[in-house]
Amino acid sequence: MTSPPGGGGGEADGGGGAAGLNLAAEVAAFVAAEARLLDDRDFAAWFALYAEDARYWVPVSPEQRTPTDGPIHFHDDKQLMMARTHRLTTPRAFGAEPSPRTCHIVSGTRIDAVADDGEIVASSSQIMLEWRARGHFEADTRVFGGRVTHRLCRAPTGHLLIAEKRIDLVNAEGSFNAMLAPL
Repeated sequence: MTSPPGGGGGEADGGGGAAGLNLAAEVAAFVAAEARLLDDRDFAAWFALYAEDARYWVPVSPEQRTPTDGPIHFHDDKQLMMARTHRLTTPRAFGAEPSPRTCHIVSGTRIDAVADDGEIVASSSQIMLEWRARGHFEADTRVFGGRVTHRLCRAPTGHLLIAEKRIDLVNAEGSFNAMLAPL
C-alpha cells in the first residue's frame, strides 16, 4: 500500500489534485450509499457492493490485525452475511423480532492508502442508532459507533466493491448484546 495520491489524505480527500479529489468523492459517496442501503433494509443491493470473497469482521480489540489474532465479535463471509440479514427480514426468526430499524451516520471518510493494483483502503467514523419496538425504552434504543475501514477493489466493470470491511467499535472490549443489524 502507498499513501493516497499526492501524500496526505485528509477528510474525504485523496490528495493529488483533481484525480485524487474525484477518487475521494467517489469513495465517500460509496461509503455513504452503503450506509443508506442498510438503513433502507435493501440487503440485496447491499450484498451487490461486496466482492464474492469479501470479509466483514468486528474485532474485540483495536490491536487485532487479523481475525485470527484472537477473539472476535464476528467474522463473516458473504454467505454468512446473507444468512444473518435474512433473519432480519423473516418473521420466523424469533431472536430478531421485532426487526430493528437503523440510522447510520457517516463522518470523516478518508482515503488511507492506494495500492499499485488500485486497491483502496478508506476509513470513516460511523454511528448506528438501532431501534426495536419491544415496549421499554432502555432496551429499545442502542447506539454502536467506531472506526470503519473499507478495503475496496474494482469490479471488471470499473465500479467499487468491498473486499473487506472492518469495524473497530469504541466499546469493543465492553459487554453488550449482539448487534442484529450490520454497521
